Amino acid sequence: MPLGVHVSIAGGVSKSVERAVRLGCDAMQIFGRNPRSWIYTPLPEAEAVLFRKRRKEAGISPVVVHTNYLINLTAPDDAIFHKSIDMFKKELGIAEAIGADYLVTHLGSPQDMGPAFALKRVSFALLEVAKSGLGRTTRVLLENTSGSGSGFGSRLDDIGRIIRGAKDNGLETGLCFDTCHAFAAGYSFSTRKEADSLVERIETEAGRSILGAIHLNDSRGGLGSKLDRHADIGRGAIGAEAFRQFLNHPEIKKAPMILETPKDSDEDDLRNLAEVRRILGQGR
Repeated sequence: MPLGVHVSIAGGVSKSVERAVRLGCDAMQIFGRNPRSWIYTPLPEAEAVLFRKRRKEAGISPVVVHTNYLINLTAPDDAIFHKSIDMFKKELGIAEAIGADYLVTHLGSPQDMGPAFALKRVSFALLEVAKSGLGRTTRVLLENTSGSGSGFGSRLDDIGRIIRGAKDNGLETGLCFDTCHAFAAGYSFSTRKEADSLVERIETEAGRSILGAIHLNDSRGGLGSKLDRHADIGRGAIGAEAFRQFLNHPEIKKAPMILETPKDSDEDDLRNLAEVRRILGQGR
């Protein structure tokens, strides 16, 4: 079971591998570019080649790229929607250039247009991706959300519909399951019975064998709070016992886990990595 963290790309994406190695990561996640800007600068080929070389030498797998926060694949505004599709394809191109295994994306907000509209929007967006020929070497993963505001994607069955529709159009996608977001959206896994039930729901509602990665975060908000605020593992409302039951489930242990916990220094990542390894070592 690969375990890693989200690391900085400051100084170039290839430098992120060094940071992941220093933290003792088996897996890693990065942004392909500035996560809060529409300005796009193509990734130099030499930098992509260097990333691939360093990643291979380090033996890190998988590599996950997270999309820009401004991308909104369910936007009701046509200009923003098509701009988002264009930027999404560019970022998927970056992920494929560096040999990333996955590209994780949020599904955005349809504002007051509702989930049916959102489903049509994101399905159209992924059809455009399929037509472009991208998404063959890097698999797109759809991340569940906390349900805050008008954000779309908090329901596993909605994500399942999108995944099945994309497959019908020739694009294999999957799920990136965020523990904080799920808990905030009302999915509990505090006991063994609840953890087993949640795993069954992931398989039946989203799809069997489509769990590509897990974003591992405790939650500052309570169950069903819809509050998207990450906390250190075992120090939030989810708690260490719930993580023990969920993470040690035989189906969940197969998936790579990426920490997105609060970070002021490398010590924070090291502490959270150690806590996850301690929890995994306990079994169920």
